[in-house]
Amino acid sequence: MDAPEIPVERRTEPRAAIALPSGLRERIGQMVMVGFRGMTPTEAQPVIRQIADGLVGAVVMYDVDSETGGAKNIESRDQLRELNGALRAAGEIPVLTSLDAEGGFYHRLKEKHGFAPAVPASELGERNDLQFTRIAAGIIADELADVGIDLNLAPVVDVLNPANLTVSARRRNFAQDPAVVAAHAREFIVAHHERGILTTIKHFPGLGGNLRPYSPGIGEMIEAWKPAELEPYRDLMADGLVDSVLVTRVTHPELDADYPGCLSRKTVTGLLRGQLGYDGVVISDAMEMLAVWDVFGFERGTILAVNAGVDMLLFCNESGVVPFEEDRAREVVQMIMDAVRRGEISEERIDEACGRILTLKARRPD
Repeated sequence: MDAPEIPVERRTEPRAAIALPSGLRERIGQMVMVGFRGMTPTEAQPVIRQIADGLVGAVVMYDVDSETGGAKNIESRDQLRELNGALRAAGEIPVLTSLDAEGGFYHRLKEKHGFAPAVPASELGERNDLQFTRIAAGIIADELADVGIDLNLAPVVDVLNPANLTVSARRRNFAQDPAVVAAHAREFIVAHHERGILTTIKHFPGLGGNLRPYSPGIGEMIEAWKPAELEPYRDLMADGLVDSVLVTRVTHPELDADYPGCLSRKTVTGLLRGQLGYDGVVISDAMEMLAVWDVFGFERGTILAVNAGVDMLLFCNESGVVPFEEDRAREVVQMIMDAVRRGEISEERIDEACGRILTLKARRPD
């Protein structure tokens, strides 16, 4: 596999520890990951101001704006590098820059914008050559490092179920065997770490069961979930490789019949943190997805997610159904502040989440 020569400066020295902000507003702001519009620092001024104001802890970028059909944040290598530089310099606490670079359908660094070809997870699993997977993942990570991306929202560690076409048809899954999934995810993560890029494993607790697509007022549900789907998480945690875990918006009746994963205290605090012993950053699934937004509402869904144990709330501003909102981060921060004042969310929960995020940011090399 050949890749273009990319002048990547390896980042190997970790940052110093980051102190918890004194203000509640700023601590809550670290918990917000938000999508935005704009491909230049000038066009992105609204989110840059929000970062400077302490309202945003992370940003997520997209090549296509689902609402308009036009370009959103990514046009070329030089353009993206300049944009990321401005975003990361905007706040007193550097923002985390992130995107999906899985290698398949959800890969935002497209060849038409000058980026290297990427191999989908399904092809890596079918080939089942771990050295090849390390090389392929290294090409992705080189691209991310070159343009200033801190966090890849990948790899997918769901166990493949060929019956779930809406999940598997986009070539996101390595294999049906949890051990094979873990082995390839390990190579993917190590290749990123070698280049100073953080990763996210998803979609906890797994989407290998039988998926029932979204229904109004009900959400999405996956039945026949199996405990074996936790094996990739256990293996990667045991190896000390997990930077962050993204929890799905899908409901697993076997685990919690009332709430989807990212709103479920049983799933996040009980299963992920309690039984698996994970104490790192937990990221929600996209909060504007109808399984959350329509069924539980913006405010209630946000409060449930925080109290479930989610540390970083992902508001993509990219749902294609819920309209884009320039002030989404400001709305989220104010909503959580009001909930803290009403006693619906404890300040200790905010400090816990913020502390985990700042620990992760300190692990990001210079």
